[in-house]
Amino acid sequence: MYPRKVGVSMKRPFHKGWNVIRRITGIVMCFLCIITLLPLLQAEGAGIQNATRSVLPTTLATSTAELHSDTLAPDAVQQFAREQAIILSTEHEGNHWNHAQLDFYPLGPGTRSWLVYANVGESPVGYMIISANDQGQFQLTEYGQGEQRPYNISLLDQALDRQQLDLKKMINDGGGLQLRYAPPLLAYWKVERPNDDAIYIDATNGDTLPTGILDALDTDSRQATSRMKFIRSISVQAVVMTPEDSPQVSSLSVDSMDLQPLFDPADNLLWITSKALSINGVKTLNQQWKEHKKIIFSADEKNVLYGGALPVSGYQIWRDDRGTVQKQYVAIGGNTSVRRFVPLHTLLRDGHFYAVKP
Repeated sequence: MYPRKVGVSMKRPFHKGWNVIRRITGIVMCFLCIITLLPLLQAEGAGIQNATRSVLPTTLATSTAELHSDTLAPDAVQQFAREQAIILSTEHEGNHWNHAQLDFYPLGPGTRSWLVYANVGESPVGYMIISANDQGQFQLTEYGQGEQRPYNISLLDQALDRQQLDLKKMINDGGGLQLRYAPPLLAYWKVERPNDDAIYIDATNGDTLPTGILDALDTDSRQATSRMKFIRSISVQAVVMTPEDSPQVSSLSVDSMDLQPLFDPADNLLWITSKALSINGVKTLNQQWKEHKKIIFSADEKNVLYGGALPVSGYQIWRDDRGTVQKQYVAIGGNTSVRRFVPLHTLLRDGHFYAVKP
């Protein structure tokens, strides 16, 4: 009996202690394994993130992520953009222009222009394109409301798909993508293909642009001052408009937009043979609308710089605090292209208005 009792008494304490030690050892080993594997897990996670980021080509990421850095938009440009946003916010209560975050994208060397996207959170408010003239004065070259905006990446993807081109592959093979702007109103992408000629795509409708004309524009821009030199100098040389140049920003407001039904000019080409309408302001433009219902703007031989003959789809008047008309913006496009509000005097300078006859 004694040996049996001794065996029992020795077995129980040893078994319990061993179990505790075994559990502790197991926990420690698991902890050590986690520590050992953690760098590998982190590296794998980083690899997944990098793989996700690599879906966007390097130059495309530069165009859309890095170039909106405020360091590439001079303070004078930013101030002017905020002033225009405040004016646009006066259209009606609930307009969010004055609360929008403004992101700036330089539009190529020598253009002296910036694309400005306005967003509240994830919601697009609109866009502006701001340009500087030879005297350094800034102008609101065009603007738009809501989700319609030029340089939409999905539009670019669709345009490249039609040509059986893969942007990511081109970038990886040494190609490039640039946002460009040519006065008066040509917003476009320059797609640089490795070992082949560049192609140009209209950033408002996705159409492929004629290479010869755009190569000439590109040559002119290369001969201009480099973007960084211009940005450094424009912040010093920019002329702030005085009261003699234009009314104070605080005194300006915008009327509600007058919008017209959209249509495609290609549906009825009889307007080509018609006589140009006599337009000298939005008042006469409105009178023509009442009579003809559909009006087209055409810059004739300069249509490539406008994105083609376009439907006139609305207008907006800017007034001072006395109600006097100070600026008139006319909307062109909106059916197969982005609706863009541009100065009426720009349209009158470069083209004509035509009525669509039944």
